[in-house]
Amino acid sequence: MQVKVHRGTHQIGGSITEIKTANARLIIDIGEELPSLNKSELPFDIDGITKGTANCDGILVTHYHGDHVGMFEKVLPNIPIYMGATAKKILSIVQTAIQKIPNENKGNPELVATFKEFEAGKSFQIKDIKITPYCIDHSAFDAYMFLIEAEGKRILHTGDFRMHGARGRGMEKVFRTFAKNIDLLIIEGTMLSRMGEKAITEHELGQEAEKLLRENKNVIVLCSSTNIDTIAEFYHATAKLKKPFVICDDMQDEILKVVTATAKSSFYDFTKPKVYTYGKNEKLQKYMTDCGFCFIGRMNYSTQMAMETFKDNLLIYSMWKGYLDENHPAKDPRKIEWINKAKSNTRKMIDLHTSGHATAEQIKLVCEITKAKIVLPIHSEKPEMFRELGIQANIKVLQDGESLTI
Repeated sequence: MQVKVHRGTHQIGGSITEIKTANARLIIDIGEELPSLNKSELPFDIDGITKGTANCDGILVTHYHGDHVGMFEKVLPNIPIYMGATAKKILSIVQTAIQKIPNENKGNPELVATFKEFEAGKSFQIKDIKITPYCIDHSAFDAYMFLIEAEGKRILHTGDFRMHGARGRGMEKVFRTFAKNIDLLIIEGTMLSRMGEKAITEHELGQEAEKLLRENKNVIVLCSSTNIDTIAEFYHATAKLKKPFVICDDMQDEILKVVTATAKSSFYDFTKPKVYTYGKNEKLQKYMTDCGFCFIGRMNYSTQMAMETFKDNLLIYSMWKGYLDENHPAKDPRKIEWINKAKSNTRKMIDLHTSGHATAEQIKLVCEITKAKIVLPIHSEKPEMFRELGIQANIKVLQDGESLTI
């Protein structure tokens, strides 16, 4: 088998990995680069995938984050794209919301609807390649890693993963049961360039959320609409205090309904107590005024209105801090501007967030469990740091576009 990382050997996001046998060609993830990266002025294209004559038997998507699926519209017709069923529904909701933004001319839920679906633990065949998806712990709901078997070799592609989320406790068992004796481990290394960041568990985040909700009547949380674990922790903390749990718009409501309908755990049940959608509702406004609240928002108009209406609030920023760091290459000027304006309508702002990515210790553990003969880092700004983890394997650091034969 041949493996080529078209993009993602020395950067976070924009991941595209190819696996090729004598009979089949697969792509894992078709990600767009993060907005903050210094992109080439030339469009990024791959022969047979995004330009020329279609020459690919399938594209496997690990999860719905844009840096893993954002280039799906560029894929040539008749190349099938595969995704988890719930992840596909969430991506469709987001794409529909984007489509409704005036003058943007973006969003394509119609194309998402054509994606093929796979199920966790159920193998399927594409020509001579056997693929088994396994659900993984990540900040995206319904995220997957892939076990690829062909030509007598076993490749494990982890996608983005961690072991400190709501499903984190079960991840070691998943790896030990299904991912042993791996010839090639393709593994993310996001956190190796963020070694100073402490990754608390989502449960610890929930405990701190409950404390803050007790100490502050009105709490507004800024987080990703698809970071379901964090939203669930705030939801359960709010329920314990019998405060209203309020979300910023219909898109968020649709996402939570999909999660509730498809998840097999009460942790992801957002029906009891009720979730309220913010708007021009006098009864809800009075309820929030009388009892306080937890408001899950984004950097949008609805959240801005809530902040202006309830100025005596604690603002919790639950996203990666690098976006707000003026000196960081991944800074997001739009977020910085929005936050600076928001501070005038809030009493205090604090950070409460945990990473969606594996720590150095978790990365080392997975390498040891899989007993991988070769470890190929991707999704990392510092892949060379894998060599400092004490892993007993051949650490192969590639450049974008370079091939590896196993």
